[in-house]
Amino acid sequence: MPAPFHASANALFHTEVRQVSRLSPGFVRITLAGAQLNRFAAHGLDQRIKILVPSGPYPAVFGDELLHESEWRRHWRDLSASDRPALRSYTTSAVRPDQREVDVDFYVHARPGPASSWAEAASVGQRLLISGPSSRLSENRHGIQWSPGTATRVLLAGDETAFPAIRGIVSAMRPMIRATIILETGDPLDAAWLAREVRGHTVTVHRRGAADGGGSALRRAVAAWTRGAGSGAAVLGEDFYAWLATESRQVSALRGLLLGAGIAPAQVHAQGYWNDRPRT
Repeated sequence: MPAPFHASANALFHTEVRQVSRLSPGFVRITLAGAQLNRFAAHGLDQRIKILVPSGPYPAVFGDELLHESEWRRHWRDLSASDRPALRSYTTSAVRPDQREVDVDFYVHARPGPASSWAEAASVGQRLLISGPSSRLSENRHGIQWSPGTATRVLLAGDETAFPAIRGIVSAMRPMIRATIILETGDPLDAAWLAREVRGHTVTVHRRGAADGGGSALRRAVAAWTRGAGSGAAVLGEDFYAWLATESRQVSALRGLLLGAGIAPAQVHAQGYWNDRPRT
């Protein structure tokens, strides 16, 4: 039987914090630098990477080499629970292989988990392990879900955790594609930086109330969109594509809204990016 993750194009990169920037009240941009990052493949879009959030001293078990994902995960599993870094998925915001830098934008949740707590306290010089695509391993765009085919009309919907992915997707769109972008946020200032970067498309921002669960305002907004535009999108067939990402318990309902409007399942990607529960 093949080893787990044997087909992955990801490797473990050793980095350290080069810069910490506050984008908005809820977003922190961490610029990571490392000698190996010239091999980090700049696929963009909604490329997912893993961050190994340290729980103590920098784990020496990973050595200094560029380990394939199947190998670093084996070392990770061998660590004791108290020493094992927490694994969290994020989207790269910018990759500059020529400068050996990667930007990652962290949204700091109201109940922060290990990754956003780390980002909130991060300082220049701190070390961090990240697993992402290696240009030396494969051209396979492992970790990208955006797959619009020939669609020229698209719907993008997400809460703050999806903002970096939405930014990456829109920046790579062909000129003939027109997007409707639905954003959920607890603070409009956290959506303002993204709204500035996706001009030329239809953008609406829906504020999450203090009593709302994560993704609930997004669900209401998508429901309103399907009532007004869902049947028209269904008629477009393969010329329409939807990408949605939010709190995991909302995903089934979001997908159901689009399918209920007659949009083909193959034209809808809906994914949970986080869980609205006490975080460990």
